[in-house]
Amino acid sequence: GNFESTELGRIASHFYLTHETIQSYNKLLRPGLGDIELFRVFAASSEFKHISVRQEEKFELAQLLERVPIPIKEAADEPSAKVNCLLQAYISGLKLDGFSLVSDMVFITQSAGRLMRALFEIVLHKGWAELADNALVLAKMIERRMWESMSPLRQFKKLPDEVITKLEKKSLPF
Repeated sequence: GNFESTELGRIASHFYLTHETIQSYNKLLRPGLGDIELFRVFAASSEFKHISVRQEEKFELAQLLERVPIPIKEAADEPSAKVNCLLQAYISGLKLDGFSLVSDMVFITQSAGRLMRALFEIVLHKGWAELADNALVLAKMIERRMWESMSPLRQFKKLPDEVITKLEKKSLPF
């Protein structure tokens, strides 16, 4: 018989995904997912299975959960909520106090772009255009560390924050 690779296998190989991650993506992905659900799918990646919520981080994590822009449905003491929250804090540029949270954020963000691009490839292969667009936008937000609603002028540190805030309120297309 012939031995042929599947498209999911190629994506897993290209983006260094574990079979558990592919399995969870297959189970959780469906057409029409919004940003909230896409973040939840990302947080379910098996690459983060060793992340736990430590006792000393619970207070700061609870505060972060209130500050992130996309609501998180899980409780603050769940590891998937921590992964989701730290990714959003990274995109938002929020400062963290606890050393353990900072080290976990570094671990999460080192894999975030790769995992989100893999999610994009998977949904693109499945032919789900709207979800592919959402995944690509999210991958670009992770890469640029800026929310889509933020002005690209934020990259220039010499521009005053008041000017950028006023431009963002005008909702000018960039």
